Amino acid sequence: MDIRHLKYFITIVEEGKISQAAKRLNISQPPLSLHLKQLEIELGVTLFERHTRKLIVTEEGILFYKRAKELIELLTGTIEEVKELSEGTKGTLSIGTISSLGAELLPERIREFQIYYPDVQFQVWEGDTNRIMELLENRIIDLGIVRLPIDNSIFDMIHLPEESIFVAMSSKWNSYGDGPTISLSVLEEKPLMLLRRQQGTSMYNQDMYTVDSVKTAFINSGFEPRIICESSDIMTLLTWAHHDIGIALVPKSAINLIPNTQLIFKEISSPSIIASPSALIWLRGRYLSSISRKFMESFPMENPMIKS
Repeated sequence: MDIRHLKYFITIVEEGKISQAAKRLNISQPPLSLHLKQLEIELGVTLFERHTRKLIVTEEGILFYKRAKELIELLTGTIEEVKELSEGTKGTLSIGTISSLGAELLPERIREFQIYYPDVQFQVWEGDTNRIMELLENRIIDLGIVRLPIDNSIFDMIHLPEESIFVAMSSKWNSYGDGPTISLSVLEEKPLMLLRRQQGTSMYNQDMYTVDSVKTAFINSGFEPRIICESSDIMTLLTWAHHDIGIALVPKSAINLIPNTQLIFKEISSPSIIASPSALIWLRGRYLSSISRKFMESFPMENPMIKS
């Protein structure tokens, strides 16, 4: 058995069909089928149940798939580590982020990082927290910037600073003066638009966060909010606010999403509302390149949740 056999097996599992796996590997189907048969003979187990339309992975096959992925990851990480020792810090850093936090946290850090490491290239993926966690698990990205909660058994994290909830509104709704804050009570009966977590199809289905925290704050203040829209897309809320549809309640980091906007942002006070906590996360047990580790140093480490 060699690394090639492991890569072939992993591809077959992920594609579900020999034909699709052969296409992805750019080899013909008969040799790939032969490699699979030889692997099963060598292991002395059946890795797939053969059906007309696709292959079904057996329990033994699932276990072997997990271990094969770990072995490939270990080998890849070792090769990267050796290269970095001989060549210095260069390569590609892949980061996943939710849009509002990315706009707030990344530009300045990347600009500074490029001064010291000009040979580093960046790949940035945007999505909701569910999507970022899936990209990390599939090893498509190295680091993720997300809203909590996440699965603490799979990811390590560095907590990021807290953010207050702000209102974003057009001049139509701004009858509250020029001050930087707005009392929660004056939003009674106003048409509000709230951010919620997208309900994904992965294992990371979580309850709505901003919606619940805002509703709770209103109820504690003695009245229920008039909510006209709930959206998982923060840009939708800001766009609707720009078009006078209502007042959007968004984390502070959303202020930087639309440059030169005419929207008016005010921090909610009396009481203030804290957005769902955020964190820089990475897959537990995965080898992190020196590029990733150096980039992580630009984030505060006062309260890291890192388990060895």
